[in-house]
Amino acid sequence: MSFLTFYGGVGEIGGNKILLEHGGRRIWLDFGMSFGQANKYFSEFLQPKKYNGVIDFLEVDLLPRLSDMGGLYREDYLAHTGLRTLDRATYDAVFLTHAHADHSSYIHFLRPDIPVYASNVTKQILAAIEATSTSGFTDFTTFTETFKLKQGKRGGQMVKIKGGESRTPRKFGVMEDSDNTVSIGSAVYVEAVGVNHSVPGACGYIIHTTRGNIVYTGDLRFHGYGGVLTERFIQRAAEARPIALICEGTRIDESENITEQDVQDKVGRIIEKTKNLVIVNYPIRDIERMRSFYQVAIESNRKLVVGLKQAYLLRQLEGTDAGAPSLADKNIAIYIRRKNWGLITKSDYPQNVVEQDYTSWEREFLAYPNRVTCEDIHRNQSDFIIRVDFFELTELIDLKPSEGSCYIRSVTEPFDEEAEIELWRVQNWLKLFNLYPYEQVHASGHASGLEIKRLAHEVNPQVLYPIHTEHPESFEEIVPRGTKLIVPQKGKKYKF
Repeated sequence: MSFLTFYGGVGEIGGNKILLEHGGRRIWLDFGMSFGQANKYFSEFLQPKKYNGVIDFLEVDLLPRLSDMGGLYREDYLAHTGLRTLDRATYDAVFLTHAHADHSSYIHFLRPDIPVYASNVTKQILAAIEATSTSGFTDFTTFTETFKLKQGKRGGQMVKIKGGESRTPRKFGVMEDSDNTVSIGSAVYVEAVGVNHSVPGACGYIIHTTRGNIVYTGDLRFHGYGGVLTERFIQRAAEARPIALICEGTRIDESENITEQDVQDKVGRIIEKTKNLVIVNYPIRDIERMRSFYQVAIESNRKLVVGLKQAYLLRQLEGTDAGAPSLADKNIAIYIRRKNWGLITKSDYPQNVVEQDYTSWEREFLAYPNRVTCEDIHRNQSDFIIRVDFFELTELIDLKPSEGSCYIRSVTEPFDEEAEIELWRVQNWLKLFNLYPYEQVHASGHASGLEIKRLAHEVNPQVLYPIHTEHPESFEEIVPRGTKLIVPQKGKKYKF
């Protein structure tokens, strides 16, 4: 029997977890976090308990509660909480479309013997998140066994094992143009095809089965530096003559289509009129948006300043096809913010003491010749465009932007009431430094309703499953004649 089961992305934007079963094989398409479901129960100061392993996540329906959980979830978490473990994996692979959390972050909970496949860029982004995150749930490219004891050095007492002592690589397979198919037994092989999205390395999948082909879009858009990738994906998907199309619909009810070039042009006009510091907020891993600000920086004779996490990401992406600027570029500067004792701006402390303010992965950037501090930027405000997101607004106290500075927000508008309240607090900070009202300049990472209609008609599947949307019913207006629309229900099996 052959089935599709949707455990996430149903009636919501994100949280994609789709199980495909065919020919005795079982694969997952994405394994991400549902932001909407998580926000019902958790917040910045109310977090799941690490000692409970998967239990907190199962209890609030963030992870699927399956009959064979021991063949899916990591044994150390299950055993520590008294849940049943199995001696082998009962799932064959996970295929990630891209590195956004709502598609990838819950691979942390999976057994390390389940192979994970994605593009090389996606793997490098996940590795950068893993290295720089302070979260306890980021075993993406490596697996760190927890809840394990070892023999102590003194008196034979048992002690807790440290994370670095039990870290091993996950089975992470890279899919690229030259090697973009993976066989799962003899009845299934999966083909990766690149698409454009608001994070580099994104792809869609064509799953070839003996019952017919299934196309999964992941998240995609048609504009941007890599828009041609999405066009190629549609062409390849149409050639596959699929029996089913699993299609994202984030913007199914929207027709407006602001492009990345529009963003770059408007930002350029704003910065041309800005006398002093330009402060911007854009998604930390959106390399195309970074390139837009980078291009404007060149044209306005400024430098684009990246923070330490972005610097680590750029270093991680060196040698890939992500299109990211080089850390050695003369138009890039690395911002070393003050931490702990704030010694980076004090000259009377030895270097080894200054380094103690920073974690091990941050210290290498302290010696870069293009590093800058808050004092460097304050003294030369017209020379810089610096990224400061809403969680870093206290940096304004150190940067001291002068009259004639601006703040450009280039991220999605808030979706819910809680986010609106946070925005109110942000406005207080910006008013404090005469940066309000701010400029909002953004282009979506998702296709518009008209573009989704075009995609559906060109691919022309027998069945269309709308996911990653709060308005799946809107697909009724865009499905081709002869295509059956099935709005999936969470946890229900659909035979194909």
